[in-house]
Formats: sequence, structure tokens, C-alpha cells
Amino acid sequence: MASTDESPAPEPTEAEEREIEEERRQRLDPENRPENSEVDNSDATLPTVEEFNQRDADEKSDEGQGTADPAEKFREIQPSEEEIAEIEEERKQRLDPANRPDNAEVDNTGDRMPEIAKDENQPD
Repeated sequence: MASTDESPAPEPTEAEEREIEEERRQRLDPENRPENSEVDNSDATLPTVEEFNQRDADEKSDEGQGTADPAEKFREIQPSEEEIAEIEEERKQRLDPANRPDNAEVDNTGDRMPEIAKDENQPD
């Protein structure tokens, strides 16, 4: 009866190892790569985002750089008292029932909203 166990491959000789390494070196030599070939850098130590930022810090200024939160700059801007008063006056005019278009639907349920209609994120 034949055994299904496969024995491990024999270790390569020094000459075979040198030949394999030489072939590998030739294949990985940048001069021998075909145009548009992909390169696996998984074993390479690549710079981190912080290192890129430090390296390029001289070339960049904080002004005009993108951010993960585009509204961040707007939240930092504090409106003047005059602007706040103007915004509140505009809001008052918009919400005045006399300024509503004909057939406008208005939701005045407020706190009297039925439990089934309340959102779990809504304040109590």
C-alpha cells in the first residue's frame, strides 16, 4: 500500500542557493524590470505619514491644506455680536407665521410628539 505522506523537499546545496540568490537579484534589479511593473515593498521600511509631513513641512504651510473635517475652520470662526443679531433677526422673520407661503406644512409637535415618532438621538 502506497503512503500518502509527502516527504519534505531536500535542502538546496550551497551552489543551488547561490544560483537562486543570483537569479533573484537579477529579477529584482530595477534595471531589469519591465515598464509599468508592480513592486512589492511589503518587507521595506517605508516612511510613516508623520515622517512625510515632517519631511515636507518646509514646503507646506498650514493655510490652504486639506483636512478630514472641512467644517473645522468654520467652527473656529466666531461671529461678531452684530452678525449674531443679524442672523437672529433673519431667523425670526423666516419663522414668523405671517411670512409662510400659502399651503405651507408646519410641524409643531415639539415635545408632544408621540413616543413612536421619537428618534433615539432626540434629546429628552
